[in-house]
Amino acid sequence: MADPNWSDFRVVLALRNEGSIAGAARVLGVDGSTVSRRLTAAEEAFGATLIVRGGGEFVFTSEGLAIAGAAEKMDATVNTTRINVRSMREEPTGTVQVACVPTAAHVLRPLVGEVAEAHKGLHVDLMSSISGIDLAKGDADIAVRTIPPKDPGLVIAYVFTWGSCLYASKEYLEQNGRPDTPEGLRALTLVRYGAPLLHARAFGWVEQFADPDRPATRVENSDSARVIIEQGGGIGPLFCAVGDTCANLERVFPEPFDQMDSWVLYHESARGSHRVRVVLDRLVAFLRDKRKFLTGLD
Repeated sequence: MADPNWSDFRVVLALRNEGSIAGAARVLGVDGSTVSRRLTAAEEAFGATLIVRGGGEFVFTSEGLAIAGAAEKMDATVNTTRINVRSMREEPTGTVQVACVPTAAHVLRPLVGEVAEAHKGLHVDLMSSISGIDLAKGDADIAVRTIPPKDPGLVIAYVFTWGSCLYASKEYLEQNGRPDTPEGLRALTLVRYGAPLLHARAFGWVEQFADPDRPATRVENSDSARVIIEQGGGIGPLFCAVGDTCANLERVFPEPFDQMDSWVLYHESARGSHRVRVVLDRLVAFLRDKRKFLTGLD
């Protein structure tokens, strides 16, 4: 029997974090059959059943949870060591531009300070915009997007998800009551998004429960939605990473209704840039650490 190796720990951690074969395959950059084979190999290496399979679901055994916990610590150590070694080799300098949607800018602001503290000559510029950013033309060095990349020159560094919930101000719920089911939303005022955003479930899901005969507020971005909801203007969808940090807001229903994929990207022409790599590694580590917070499942 071969001794377990790092790949055995990684596949167990990916399955624990993502909750499915497909999710683990996406994170590891392989297909589902490869994940299944690696899981079987890991169980043979550890000499124990790690996951009890049943239909499309699986449950971790106590041995599996112990290995996943150890793998999480190992992964954090590996990421920190990689960043530190690169920093020791060559101290990066200059500015790295990170383009992102406004919601991501709220979440990523602490990263700016972390990079500045760790690397005195390195700075991160967050570019918060909903307009298109062309990485191939050098509009930015790194992008955080909610739209799947199509340019073959773009490299996917990390994939994560944003959870979405319905939110209302405490005052609004006290005055109007909290609906027991989504159907109850028809009798309440909703904060809704404009047509360009409704193709995304995170913004368009609530439309099915809107009463066309009731007044509603339409917004073009989540920042406007947050302000109106905080002011008691109605119930509306927000990313959990935004809504959960607003002291005056409450989730209308406890569970997120959507999980939206988001991609951390850079152009292949930046592959040899040390300053971009340092920021990219710290960005990915930052997002990994906040994975549960971002999904709203913490």
